[in-house]
Amino acid sequence: MRVRFAPSPTGFLHIGNARTAIINYIIAKKHNAEYLLRVEDTDMERSSKESEESIIADLKWLGIEWTEGPDIDKGHGPYRQSERFEIYQKYTDKLLAEKKAYHCYCSQEELDAQRAESEAKGIPFTYKRTCLNLSEEKKKQYEAEGRKPTVRFKVNDGEKIEIDDGIKGKVVFESDNIGGDFIIVRSDGVPIYNYIVVIDDLLMEISHVIRGEDHLPNTPKQVMIARALDMPTPKYAHLPLVLGPDKKKLSKRHGITSVDLYKQEGYLPEALMNYIAVLGWSSETGEEILPLEEIIRQIDIDRLGKSSAVFDFVKLRWMNAAYIRNYDLKKITSLFKPFIEKAGYDLSKFSEDYIETIISSIRGNCELLSDIAKLFPIFADDIPSADEEASAMIASAEGKTALTAAKELIDSGEINQDNFTEITNMIKAKTGLKGKNLFMPVRAMLTSVLHGPDLAEMLKLIGFEKIKMRISSAYEKNCV
Repeated sequence: MRVRFAPSPTGFLHIGNARTAIINYIIAKKHNAEYLLRVEDTDMERSSKESEESIIADLKWLGIEWTEGPDIDKGHGPYRQSERFEIYQKYTDKLLAEKKAYHCYCSQEELDAQRAESEAKGIPFTYKRTCLNLSEEKKKQYEAEGRKPTVRFKVNDGEKIEIDDGIKGKVVFESDNIGGDFIIVRSDGVPIYNYIVVIDDLLMEISHVIRGEDHLPNTPKQVMIARALDMPTPKYAHLPLVLGPDKKKLSKRHGITSVDLYKQEGYLPEALMNYIAVLGWSSETGEEILPLEEIIRQIDIDRLGKSSAVFDFVKLRWMNAAYIRNYDLKKITSLFKPFIEKAGYDLSKFSEDYIETIISSIRGNCELLSDIAKLFPIFADDIPSADEEASAMIASAEGKTALTAAKELIDSGEINQDNFTEITNMIKAKTGLKGKNLFMPVRAMLTSVLHGPDLAEMLKLIGFEKIKMRISSAYEKNCV
């Protein structure tokens, strides 16, 4: 078995394309198959080296490894389509010589007129084969006028194209319903994707093409080209599309859609890989958090769902939080550090043990690595800025009562270095406050947030001196 992932470097790696890359990778691992990376960069205007490098970096971040590609040539290269034009030209010449393709000199205006005529009649547009049997004299005339021809593939009339799709089952197309003879080489000499992908898959010995179902309409054209070139066709499997919560194709309006932005937000690659891999199918036990090895063991093409999968952003955050909680402490600490530094902290001022202890305490409250920016100040700052909820709680009647009691207990020495972690119970005894009316104001004045890990554990890491400063500062702002 040989599979491939063939991105077009015209932007970032989208979640839908990432899913294709991941499923191909998992299937390759399951069957000990070759996994090939091919760069389909024939869109000269939109393709860029920066995009290619970004896509490759995202694939590597996800943990995807390929056995062949631009950086690993095993004799099937070049692996960029832009470097294979001489190869494609040989096949174009063959099709032209065998009258299976022909040059078309129709201008865009003429084609638009044909299309408008079809629309006026209420019928689908089909190219009228205006240039199918042009005389040499007519061709020379057009060329003298400066017309540069495209190359059109001649579609056989009344041909049935049937594929046994690995996911969708039997799918049948009729050649009369695909719009007529289609262009395989543009007038600038650049070949079209639908044409050269067939050649590449053959020469690179791809046995299984696993891709999104948005490519399904391309399949009959690719099969016809393969037949015309006397080539075998690979086994196709078309993955259902990934949808947003509104059941429409996933797009930017739904939220983050590029892998790079998930990385920047602080998602773990293992979590994103896990979530995308299980979209559209159920594990044997119904569990959703599975190590990659178990996903590889359980998944196969015939187990993938036939219906579109809805991308649940809330569930992904939940899954990411679970990975953060269960990650090796030293490794997760190293992953948190860039986000702490991005928040403006010089980590050289803190010992490694202290940072690890903080991470151990608060990682259960982080859904994303970037959440550390809201929690690290609780420990690092002398007086962290209180959020809106915490400020309102401190300024409430219960908050002022608890704060006044805390100030008195500190000033009298009743709360000191030895017992300050018991401050909540001491305020309770002094004021009679209890439940939320006690715990929420105390947490707000001491940590500047209303939610977090166990307060007593946090206080140990914050330290008595900072506790005194926070109580004094909050008292001056709210009670004086």
